[in-house]
This record gives sequence, C-alpha cells and structure tokens, in this order.
Amino acid sequence: MSAPAGHRTGVSEVDDPPDVYDDVAEDVPATSDADLRAHFGAYVEAGYQRLVGQLYAITLDAGEAHEVVQDAYSRAWRKWSDVGATPDPTAWVRRVAVRSTIRSWRRLLARAGFGRAGRAVGDGIDPRTAALLAALERLSDAERRSVVLFHMAWMPVDEIAVLEQVDDDVVERRLSRGRYVVSEGLADVLPAVLGLEGPDGTGAAR
Repeated sequence: MSAPAGHRTGVSEVDDPPDVYDDVAEDVPATSDADLRAHFGAYVEAGYQRLVGQLYAITLDAGEAHEVVQDAYSRAWRKWSDVGATPDPTAWVRRVAVRSTIRSWRRLLARAGFGRAGRAVGDGIDPRTAALLAALERLSDAERRSVVLFHMAWMPVDEIAVLEQVDDDVVERRLSRGRYVVSEGLADVLPAVLGLEGPDGTGAAR
C-alpha cells in the first residue's frame, strides 16, 4: 500500500498534515511583528527540548540534534506568519529537522568512512537506557527514524511513509526490525529518561 500523497497545508518546504502537540496550538497566531515574535517564542519554549530529545534518539549525536532543530526553527521563523497559522507548527518543525538528518553531510561523511570515531552513546545514564540507546545504534538510520517517530513522536505509519517518501509497508518492515532489536520497552523507558513524559507521566508526549 502506497503512502498518501495529497497531504498539503499550503506551507512550503515541509507541509505534511499536522498532529496535536500541546496547548500552545490553541492560540490564534497574531499579525504584528511583536506578537509574531511572542507567538514564535512560545512555540520554541514549549517544543525545543522535546524535539532535541527526539532528534538525539534519531542521530545519537547531541550536537547534530541541536543543530538540526535550531535550523528548523530558523526556517520556521522566516515564514512564521504561515507556519504559525497551521494547527501544529511544531510538527512542521519536526519534519524539517528530520529531513535535515536524512540529507546530513555528517551522514554522507560517515558512510564514506570519514565520520567521527565511535560516538559515546549512553554515557552517564542508567544501564537500561544505555542498552536501549546502544540498540538504537545497531539500527540503520532509516529504521531508527521510524522507531523514534512512531514510539516517541506518535506519528502514524502513513505520515512516516510520506516523510520518508516510501510505501507504508517499508515503514512497517523498519518498525518490525526496530522492535526486534530495541524491544517494545522503548516507548516506556527512553522518553522518561529524556524528559519526554506525557502530562500524566505515563507515556511519550508529542
């Protein structure tokens, strides 16, 4: 089954359908420069750490995670009058950040054998979480993106397929492989360690 192709919000760059994020999304975007800055600042404050946590789980590189999230917010600000009017601007920012990792020059260098020597995954954290991060490292980049987006960002398979530009069954296979390697405990353990619990403290939050 092919991923849906008709998801558009009218915003360029990354414009797949939004998902529910948090109470900030209920605010009506303002129109003056000062109000736009305040509205944008509220989104950055509400979403930055969660997005960095999700991108760290994808890249296993804290520096890259911060870089791609900061770049995605910078792109969002340049068109915030449009992006801020979507039901979930943070989902837009997440998609830009994730796509940046797909095109990352670091990834290209690593594949060519010029990457960093040995990323220190899981330093200074509890053994169980370190083991989960090490398991994530054993996945391919594409498998890791699917696992993190599905379990930590709660993105449905069809939206991940649109983001990855593959069929739904490709995403399903990646998730199956990811579950085998990482185990179903990922959604319960990793978000808590990264400070990504839901409002009730029982699960991953968007």
